[in-house]
Amino acid sequence: MNKFLIALQFLTIIRVSKCLDITGEKLGGSMAFFPLVGLLIGLILISVKYFFGLLLSPFLTDIFIVTALVIITGALHLDGFADTVDGLAGGTDREKALAIMRDSRIGSFAVVGLILLLILKIFALWEVPEEIKNRALLLMPVMGRWSTVQLAFGFNYARSNSGTGQAFTSFAGKREYVVATLITAGITLSLFQLKGLIILLFIAGLTLLFGLFFRRRLGGVTGDIMGASCEISEVVTLLAIGATFAGNPYWEKLWG
Repeated sequence: MNKFLIALQFLTIIRVSKCLDITGEKLGGSMAFFPLVGLLIGLILISVKYFFGLLLSPFLTDIFIVTALVIITGALHLDGFADTVDGLAGGTDREKALAIMRDSRIGSFAVVGLILLLILKIFALWEVPEEIKNRALLLMPVMGRWSTVQLAFGFNYARSNSGTGQAFTSFAGKREYVVATLITAGITLSLFQLKGLIILLFIAGLTLLFGLFFRRRLGGVTGDIMGASCEISEVVTLLAIGATFAGNPYWEKLWG
């Protein structure tokens, strides 16, 4: 329970207690429960959808849902995404890219990237059929947070000096990865059955390629890269659900 509360407090703006004993080891261990925190976030998003759906059109409701996601998470992963974009755009070598990513200021590439990401997320959510949108809202944050566990378990920390991401790569081991994966798989299968399993495998493969790219480019991953992976996995999950369930003739033929 303590590790779940640590995960909740780290991943959201919800402050459980000022007295939580948060060490690097406990922070890394809390990754086992990242998908459960994602599920809780999804339940909050469904509540937002229900409230604004009574007052506004579906498209405006989707905008408020994405806005709520940003607020609930304190823009934590968006910040990582922005820093990662800046690092890739401005870093001509490994050290310069890592230095740019650590800089609290963001550049024009990051601003454009954030705008495009949020627009894509809103329209991807809008394309999800209404009858399965609640399930999509549950799965999206689960998949995003599971992707960060995969990176922390599978790849080394890229920096030579310490950072928040180092706690995850150092202390998120096989047990945390297995628990997080079992939780994610259980949620996915219960929501979307076999099609959900295909989405799960797709996100796993995408995250692996993401990690391999940064291992070659920077020598490993950082907290910012994990945040970027979370954001990208959320968008891809929505796109995959929309493509699979929105009546696309190609997908219908593929699924028989």
